[in-house]
Amino acid sequence: MDTFIFQSKFQVPIERLFQFHEDPIGFETLMKANQGIRVIQKPSSLNVGETAILKVPILPFLYTEWIAKHTKYEKNSLFQDNQEKGPFLKFLHTHRFIKVNENESILSDEIEINFYVWPISKFILFPMLYLMFKKRHKLTAEYFSVKPNLIFSGYSRTVVN
Repeated sequence: MDTFIFQSKFQVPIERLFQFHEDPIGFETLMKANQGIRVIQKPSSLNVGETAILKVPILPFLYTEWIAKHTKYEKNSLFQDNQEKGPFLKFLHTHRFIKVNENESILSDEIEINFYVWPISKFILFPMLYLMFKKRHKLTAEYFSVKPNLIFSGYSRTVVN
């Protein structure tokens, strides 16, 4: 299994960065990074069991339904959503928040992903994920009027026995 990771440091306290993601403005802001995606149902919170339903383009004029359910929540630490239905064989997204000091925090987006004809498809998907999360982190930073400082972008391989 492969995990795509995108980490940035923000000149923002961890509580504020997490609150941005909890507030409806966070979801609305981050959806701007996903061109062509139509929101059918927004999650009302980050609590376990909340669901987002999206229409995602897979080809021009061809959409698929993507249902993601929140499966883990730890205030000011992380939340996680898991694809229940969608274009991937597996898509588990952990949004991790790491405190650096009182005024700095790290946002780490970690996506356990599997897709058809893996591992060949990762050479297409990982650059797409890189561009999407670069834009998402940029939009997050703009909300706070700061600049994101990219720490890491890449992947790790998890060996399953």
